[in-house]
This record gives sequence, structure tokens and C-alpha cells, in this order.
Amino acid sequence: MNASSIAENTKNQEVKDIILVVDDIPANVGVLFRFLTDNGFKTLVAKNGEQALKLLKFAEPKIILLDVMMPGMDGFEVCKIVKSEDKTKDIPVIFMTALTDTVDKVKGFDLGAVDYITKPFQQEEILARVTSHIKVYKLQQLLKEQNEHLKKLNEELSVEKKKSDDLLLNILPSRIAYNLKENGKTEPETFDNVTVCFSDFIGFTELSSQLEPRILIKELNNIFTNFDNIIDSYQCERIKTIGDAYLCVCGMPDEHPKHAESVVQAAIEFIDYLKHRNQHSEIQWCTRIGIHTGKVIGGVVGIKKYIYDVFGDTINTAARMESCSESMKINISEVTYQIVKDKFEIEQRGTLSVKGKGEMQMYFVTPMK
Repeated sequence: MNASSIAENTKNQEVKDIILVVDDIPANVGVLFRFLTDNGFKTLVAKNGEQALKLLKFAEPKIILLDVMMPGMDGFEVCKIVKSEDKTKDIPVIFMTALTDTVDKVKGFDLGAVDYITKPFQQEEILARVTSHIKVYKLQQLLKEQNEHLKKLNEELSVEKKKSDDLLLNILPSRIAYNLKENGKTEPETFDNVTVCFSDFIGFTELSSQLEPRILIKELNNIFTNFDNIIDSYQCERIKTIGDAYLCVCGMPDEHPKHAESVVQAAIEFIDYLKHRNQHSEIQWCTRIGIHTGKVIGGVVGIKKYIYDVFGDTINTAARMESCSESMKINISEVTYQIVKDKFEIEQRGTLSVKGKGEMQMYFVTPMK
């Protein structure tokens, strides 16, 4: 592109690019002012370094043409200050000098100058260098803006990703959620030492028919949230709620050496919490709880709406323990009893007939006094 084409392009700009000319010789300033203005630029002039720095507090030039040899503050000092300020450090500086000493040019580049123009001026050279460096400056500023925008988008993405991860962790155990995120799938697993806790509320059907749906859901949400907080403190995992039923486990998907003791202690705190709550609430909630220990299969069910579910005879037996329990009591199986019998006060119930299981030994458990 020749000088006349460049000039035509600059004249067609809707917003004129600002150039700051800093020179103490009026003749030089006059020549540059007329030439640059005629070629479509808005030209500001300063007769010394101090005046230039004052102008930079208000103006935003696209380039600075800076004379090296000036009385008082020379061009090197001005350039050093310009490059030290956040607002002006990116503005390209072209030194104007009659000097041919390489040492002076190196000093200028070290201070951050992008180019030199040697006096006496060649107008086409000035136009070509100015236009080229302004174009580079604009591209750099555009890239900077895009990087800032990209940074903002990444921050927003990180926030949304955390929300997504937190939601996934509310649905799935952490290890299972991690496997799904990393591998896109998770395989069913068998866990040998798991204690399962089932609970439901006495008279729930009657109570639900008396309460407004909004109040009912609010009550259940409040209770189950507190149950969640309790089991979290014992490294247990809530699997799901079905209506008024609450199912939690300990020992899966991560092993826990005190899985049975942890579940029993959590169940005790369930009842303590409800007793305290009932003292201050018009709506009275009474639960019955069943606990059993054994082998459990765990895995993700579904591909659109994930749910981590548990299967096996241990789950069924825990459910039977719950159905054979009583109001505000914890009913445990023989297997669980053998693990926790030295940790809690336990009342033998003898054998009870269980659907699909026959006669089974059961126990009520309470905290040690």
C-alpha cells in the first residue's frame, strides 16, 4: 500500500485517530501538525515534556511522536514516565531525532519506544511508520479487550461449573460424580460392609391429607435437611427420599471402619432432633427407624436424570427392620447388633415374623446413659 492509499484510508475514518507531537522547535511542530492533520489525524502538540504529560492526563492519543533533545525534561525521561503509568504504558512512542548514535537508539528501545524517525523528516516515511504502529496498537488493544472479555467469560463459566458440580454432588456421592464427569460413566459396584438406615413417619398419610401441600413440603424439607446435616457429620450418605421415607447408608461408596456405629448414632440424633422440634412445633412428627448391615450393590440408574441407587437383600432387610419398628424407636437386626452391642444400650425384642424372611431376631437401641 503506497502513501496516498494510506492517506485516503485515514481520511475515511469516522473517528480521527489522535497523535501527540512533542517538540520544542516551532517549525518542526508546524510542519508535522499540517501534514498529519491533512492526512486525517487529529493532532495535539506540546512544546516540552511537562506539557506533554499534562495533556496525557486528558487526551488518549494512539501514538506519541517525541523529540529526544528538549530543554528541561528530555524525551527519554518523558518516555520513561509514559511507560510507567497504567493509563499510557501501551501507547506507542516514536522518537524523533537528528542523532545517529546507536547507543541513544538502544536506550530509547530499552525504555519502550517502538521506532525512530530521523530528522530532517521524510513525509511518506512518517505517514507509513505512524499508520503502521497505530494499526498494531489498535490490534493490541482489541486483543487486550478480547482477553479481558474471555477472562470474564471464564470466570462466569467457573461459577456456573461450580453450580453444576454442587448440584451433581447433591444428587450423587462425590466419587460417583467425579467418575461421571471424568469418564462419562460409572460401573455398578458391590460393597461388602455397609450399614443401611430406613426411616419413615408415623401417620404420614393422615397428616398429609390435613396439611396444605406447601406446608407439607416445607416441613419435610426442613426435617430432611437437618437429617442430611446429621448424617454428613458421621460420613454417611443420603441415597434418596421417597415421600416420607428417608434412606441413608454408611460404608459406600467409600469404606468406613465404623459404618454401623455411625449410622446408629445418626439415627439416635434423628430422634433427638424430632423430640426437640416437637416441643416447639404445632405439627408433631414421629418416626420409626430400621437398620441392617450387609452387602450392598450401588450404581447410577438412568441416563437423562441420574440417580444413584442401592440394591440387594440388605436394603430389603433394612426396610423390614423399619416396618417392624415402633414410634420414635430404632430397630436393628442381629447382624448390626453384633457390631454395635458394646457401644449402646440395647433392648432384646426376641424374634418377629418378617414377610419374605421368616423369623428374625430384632433389637431396640438407645444411647448409653
